[in-house]
Amino acid sequence: MKKIVFILTALFAFPATAHNVWLQKDPQHNDTYVLKFGHETAENYPESKVKSVRAITGDGKDGKVTLSFRPAQNGKGETHIKANNAAIIYMQFDNGVWSKLASGKFVEKSKKDAPDAEFSLNPVKLGKAILSWNEQATKPHNMSYELVPQGKPAAGKPLAILVLRNGSPIAGIKVGLGEDQPANLSDANGIAQFTPSRGFNKVWAEFNEKVTDNPDYTDRSIEYLLTFDADENQ
Repeated sequence: MKKIVFILTALFAFPATAHNVWLQKDPQHNDTYVLKFGHETAENYPESKVKSVRAITGDGKDGKVTLSFRPAQNGKGETHIKANNAAIIYMQFDNGVWSKLASGKFVEKSKKDAPDAEFSLNPVKLGKAILSWNEQATKPHNMSYELVPQGKPAAGKPLAILVLRNGSPIAGIKVGLGEDQPANLSDANGIAQFTPSRGFNKVWAEFNEKVTDNPDYTDRSIEYLLTFDADENQ
């Protein structure tokens, strides 16, 4: 069984870790969302990298989810998600295994395929989209990693975000607009402050872990993106 040691500081900065996942409305279907992947702009991806999608309804139950992958080119495309009556949608996306060569170049290979690499990393992307603000929006839902707003957001007003790992508050996790943006650290109670802007908000956090006894990689980066809308009247 592999042993995981939790690390509080971000150790890696390369394109595979800078990417995240989030939802956008399907412009052609009101009840459908598109799972987006990217950094500055969205990119197509293989269907196999989408590992799970979970919907929570307004009464806290798991809702029905229907996935439809629409390829664009070279076998890559985007996943469309239909989840009627969903208040929250969770996403898990595995961006494979990347190894850093002695030259400084990163290649999508495991440590078995690149034994001389300085390290091999598994970048995992987690997304949480709050679609409606009811009591479920401020509750955790038994996820391994989670950001939980402690109230309804209002543009320009600080919002407390609870950072959880396996249901327990975690201190020292960066929470902010993105990997290359200013961030606040979660405190001893797992609380970090975030100030929403008007409109669509992305709240980024990262968990880094050292992994032993794994034949494919030595480290794991878990990037988390919480999204929601806020306005000045909330």
